[in-house]
Amino acid sequence: MKAIKTSIRDLPITVWLTALAIKRPVTTGMLIISLFVTGLVASKLLPQESWPALNVPIAFINVPYNGASPEEVERLITRPIEEAVATLGGITNLRSSSRSNGASIRIFMELDADLDSRIMDVREKVDMVRYLLPDDVQRVYVQKFSTEDLPVISLVLSGDKNLAQSYDFLNRRLKQPVERIEGVGQVEMRGVIQPYIEIQLDSVKLSMNRIDQAQLLRDLRASNFLVKSGSILSGGRKFRVTPSGEYQSLNDIRDFQVKAGVKLQDVALVNLVTPPRNSEIRTDRKKSVGVEIFKESDANVIEVTDNIVSLVEQLRVNEDFADIRIAIEDNTGQEIQDSLGDLLKAGSLGIVMSFIVLFLFLRNVHITLVVVASVPISLSFALAGMYFMGFSLNMLSLAGLFIAVGLLIDNSVVICESILQQKDASLNAVEKVLKGVDNVSIAIISGTLTTTIVFMPLLIGEKNFITILVEQIAVAICLPLFASLLISKTAIPLMLSRVNPKAISGVATQGRLDKWYRPNLIKILNHPKRTGAAIFLLVISGFVTNKLVESNGEQGDGETEIRIVYHLQGQQKLTDVSVLVDQMEAYLYSNQEAFEFTQINSRIFPGFAMSRIKLKDGFETPYNDLKAKIKEGFPETAIARPSFEWSAQKQKMVQMSLTGNSTKRLNELSEAVILQLSNVEGFSQVGLDERNQDMELVLRIDREIVSRLGLNTQDIAMRIANALRGSNLRSYRDATLGEIDIRVVFHPEQAIPMERIKELPIYEDNGRILTLQQLVSFEKQPIMQQIRRAQRRTSLDISINLDDINRQQAAQKIKQVMDNIALPTGYDWQLGRRFAEDQEAAMDMLINMALALALIFIVMAALFESLLMPIAILSSIGLAFIGVFWTFAILGLGLGETGRVGMLILMGIVVNNGIVLIDQINKLKANSVDLIQPIVDACVSRIRPIFMTVATTVIGMVPLTFASSDSQTYPMAVAIIGGLLFSTFTSLFLVPFCYLMLVKLGERNSRRFAKAKAFANKIIPI
Repeated sequence: MKAIKTSIRDLPITVWLTALAIKRPVTTGMLIISLFVTGLVASKLLPQESWPALNVPIAFINVPYNGASPEEVERLITRPIEEAVATLGGITNLRSSSRSNGASIRIFMELDADLDSRIMDVREKVDMVRYLLPDDVQRVYVQKFSTEDLPVISLVLSGDKNLAQSYDFLNRRLKQPVERIEGVGQVEMRGVIQPYIEIQLDSVKLSMNRIDQAQLLRDLRASNFLVKSGSILSGGRKFRVTPSGEYQSLNDIRDFQVKAGVKLQDVALVNLVTPPRNSEIRTDRKKSVGVEIFKESDANVIEVTDNIVSLVEQLRVNEDFADIRIAIEDNTGQEIQDSLGDLLKAGSLGIVMSFIVLFLFLRNVHITLVVVASVPISLSFALAGMYFMGFSLNMLSLAGLFIAVGLLIDNSVVICESILQQKDASLNAVEKVLKGVDNVSIAIISGTLTTTIVFMPLLIGEKNFITILVEQIAVAICLPLFASLLISKTAIPLMLSRVNPKAISGVATQGRLDKWYRPNLIKILNHPKRTGAAIFLLVISGFVTNKLVESNGEQGDGETEIRIVYHLQGQQKLTDVSVLVDQMEAYLYSNQEAFEFTQINSRIFPGFAMSRIKLKDGFETPYNDLKAKIKEGFPETAIARPSFEWSAQKQKMVQMSLTGNSTKRLNELSEAVILQLSNVEGFSQVGLDERNQDMELVLRIDREIVSRLGLNTQDIAMRIANALRGSNLRSYRDATLGEIDIRVVFHPEQAIPMERIKELPIYEDNGRILTLQQLVSFEKQPIMQQIRRAQRRTSLDISINLDDINRQQAAQKIKQVMDNIALPTGYDWQLGRRFAEDQEAAMDMLINMALALALIFIVMAALFESLLMPIAILSSIGLAFIGVFWTFAILGLGLGETGRVGMLILMGIVVNNGIVLIDQINKLKANSVDLIQPIVDACVSRIRPIFMTVATTVIGMVPLTFASSDSQTYPMAVAIIGGLLFSTFTSLFLVPFCYLMLVKLGERNSRRFAKAKAFANKIIPI
């Protein structure tokens, strides 16, 4: 074997790296091995997730406040906080909900906002209005949203005994052991009642001892404290001073000195009590307790869940849990392992199938192994890069890696095929390798750039949820692509230079494919009118199929459960609601085989109840038919109107909102709107979740009496609120039970009898006790269970389940109905927030595609030094899009957001074949007089590598497509496969045809320009 020329600089610049690799084989080998080992180590260190963690720029403000009406919560808590945080900049939406148990405010910010700093700003704004909130508001929670804040595993405990009263046992034997597991951040128990300290005041004894309740509450709040007071020096030592007035035991509270000679226990009962049940959780008709477990932010979710499962297995055989069944639900760690495992198996099968297809083309084991070697090395480089860049291994990144497999082989196949086509006997093996690399270097570099450059507008442009998720796919595709470019320029030529020349010369570079392709291509090029007509028909079919695709629904996750919401009519007793749910469950379980479900989980509250029916895997009855069959036998009841909950799938449910100032007026308007929408074809269910109403007892204060007493109505109102609702004090920490709430009440029951309410002491006037009935009059009126607000206006959301229409068609039908309804001044309507988000995302994707197209054009114009040649290559993108529309129309799918992402990826893939074709045509055209002959020769010489790369890419993605058939990544995979197949078979003929037409157009324009220039240069005699 002859050596390389003495100086690498004497070679073309495109082969410098290749020549260096061949000249330094040991160094090159060690670098490749180091790269591979680094990737293997990184693959073990990469965090594994089902979906990438998202820090969505949403701030939550939650203010617990029990015992108040929704109107009171809205007036005293929600509005002041809304007015404060609304002054912050960068807020895109502000929504709130006011209930009888507190207020919840959601602040939506721009996606590129620094959430940590914005959370600090929100806290500052809330602190500024903290003094405006009621005095007995104990906590205001300001939190940010992150997918890492969701529970990683849930446990359901059920048994023959009432676990709701077993807080102490579950706290000591389950909650605390789980909290001690490394990586566990928080454990929350649902459906179990935590005891609290109740101070039940005796109104008679308060009157006898002339104790004012308002002053007593102020004294109790001031008595339980802990203050840091700095430090002192004594005897050369430094001591911290901490005045402590915290309660140490129940006796400390009972012995509290109310006034001289009167202790708290003299006018009140102070006990640790277990409150009555206000909720119920059921699993398979048995009362149960739910446990949600959260991990620490930097903990490995799989390790945490595995350790929790191990602890649960130990508890199951423990004698203390002999009569308790512990079921594991929503195990995120197991879901991640299952989903990634399925995807990994599918991807691995695709890789094996791709290698088999490659061998069938090459028919040579040595050459196949050389080409295949680029895949594991490039993937290991990608894993190492993802680890150092802070990414995780999830469904999206893993899908990106498998999409990249076919593209990795692309560069190696093109290089290998170019080297194999070097048949000049005067060249030695190394010279053949260098010449083969030089012939296609520019083409593969440009192809890699165009594939990766399509992601640039998404990564540097305005952020939205789609771009955040696409970033995972982009990194997983771009990193191995750049690695494959490096490998194809170094390791592949190095290995081919060491392969036996006889093995290389024995590889066939032509076959039956060439014999079929050549005459058909010549026929296409020689009949431009027929070919132009065929292109026109293809374009028309693209527009038609695009309209069909737009009318289809989007692909979504498969339905796995049915939810029944009971829509209770007013506030009911928990026992009555429990009986109702029991009747429904009895009906469902009596038809379990017919309804094809495995389990029912129910959540029961006095004002709300819901049952989740978990369907069997692969249930046979169509989902909507199954719901109709279940609804036929709903038990009749007077206290509820059970129906199915709004679909959890975005594409099967739409929302619209009515906004205005009066909740009562909005309710009246919603009745007319719902009546009209219910008659629309395609709307299966229309209604409000907020329809349920409670009854409110309105106490109207007699202002004349209050003024004679020298008081104000606000003071009287606060005294009434404290007497009826009770008041929260600073919590007390117990060594066994942890932090325990302290409540001051006049009556131990949640619902106080009317007679007792009327006799409540409110004010003392010169030894005379004034009761509630002496200061107020009583009225009853209905109220909403919750009040929603959007952008600081009261809002009612109307939800609509869809049958066989998509969201765009539903929006048009809603507009038609609302155009015929006259709303009062100050009241309006709008489609749900998701519509605006979908439109914005679609527009952003369209802009990103246009920018990506422009970048591809710039790269190719610079490569070919022509403004016309890139147009021929860009025609393959249009053909690919037509193929996508045809594929989705045949399968009856809607394009959706992930389908558009697949089209974006497709733009970078399909131009690679065109670049290789045009580059080869330009090289052959320089030595030919005829134009058609070099086009045909170039295309025939590149058809094998094109078919090899397309076949490996498509066949490698087929198992991946079936593995993701029930997920959001399915449309993306279908778009890539359908578009790539259609574009490959059509662009092999139409790209050369477009090239020929553009060259002729350029020559024709050049001749016309030359004639015009000659005519202009003529000297006209005078």
